[in-house]
Amino acid sequence: MSEHPPSPGTVWARVEDGFHVGSRDGNFLGYIERRRDGHYDAFDMRSTVIGTFADLVSAMRTLSSAPTPAPGANGILTIQENR
Repeated sequence: MSEHPPSPGTVWARVEDGFHVGSRDGNFLGYIERRRDGHYDAFDMRSTVIGTFADLVSAMRTLSSAPTPAPGANGILTIQENR
């Protein structure tokens, strides 16, 4: 597998053990689930499987390197904090 450079503005949150959610600049990127065999399935923002990875970091790098459509385009959810 090739190395993917980290994308600025990408944030990962561990929702629970084995389940991580990613966002970039407030836009939902997708999520990663740990399988029983210890591998990780990465899903894009539409819950489409992107791939299965031997480790969490590889799954995160792959989802982080995926281009994010413009906010509001194609049903992209934009998360904003009200102040």
